[in-house]
Amino acid sequence: MAKKNTSSRHKRVQRQRAAADRRSEAVAYEGVPEEIVQFLKDPDSLPHWETFYRAYPTVTKAVEAARQGDTVELHCDEHEQLEMRVIMHNGDPVIETVVYVPYGTRDALWSGLLNSDDQEHALQQAVKALPALLSDELRADGLEYFADTPPGARLPRFGYRYRTPAAEIDTWKAHAEATRAFNVLHEAAAEWSDPRIAAHADAVDILRRHGVPAAACEMCGFAVTNRHPAWPGIWVEFEKAESGPRCSEYDDSALETDRELDSLAIGGPHQINEAMLNL
Repeated sequence: MAKKNTSSRHKRVQRQRAAADRRSEAVAYEGVPEEIVQFLKDPDSLPHWETFYRAYPTVTKAVEAARQGDTVELHCDEHEQLEMRVIMHNGDPVIETVVYVPYGTRDALWSGLLNSDDQEHALQQAVKALPALLSDELRADGLEYFADTPPGARLPRFGYRYRTPAAEIDTWKAHAEATRAFNVLHEAAAEWSDPRIAAHADAVDILRRHGVPAAACEMCGFAVTNRHPAWPGIWVEFEKAESGPRCSEYDDSALETDRELDSLAIGGPHQINEAMLNL
């Protein structure tokens, strides 16, 4: 009988705790749209999104904070390519979303700037070329093209930006529906295996057609510059600029030795087509 009473008491306590948890959850998520509740409960939700949605579960909350002068922004750092912020623009609240150009195409843009004797002009031309770096299906109406330079940075970031009026939007679901035309851009950015965010040699060709003196190695295809501050006068790609100007595709088979340690430094320089030296 004692065991039965203990079991019944344990089950009663479990039910009471479950009810208390439900009441606590109802208070914690009061006024939060169901889709955001489910997102916050998902163990696979990315931390920066969870932090943002906990602070601003609705667009209305985010707009209220922005009107009060708070900084309302999200930095998505898996690929360092997405920012979203709620700002006051010409007196009205807007949701501003930015997708930055990453990887090989970013390097091609930097190559074009550093290789130019007139970097200001090259920067203007590079911004004009940004639409051409996107495939046709990624160029949605309302997309803006820009470059900005973070404090302390030597080179600018290039990006695509769109703004959505926020005064009449309450939920993030409504914002997603209002910006559905830009989904293809976000899908491309999430994978960013370059469905013509052109990458490397393709981006170099596009930029050169727009008067930007980008350059690429003929062997490895990576964008290169000979004006990198760490390697002046030597052609080097950006991803490996700190470790040396060594082309990964250089044919060094004739130089290899029988001793592995003697072969580690063998390689060769990037090969630049003579046409790349003039624009």
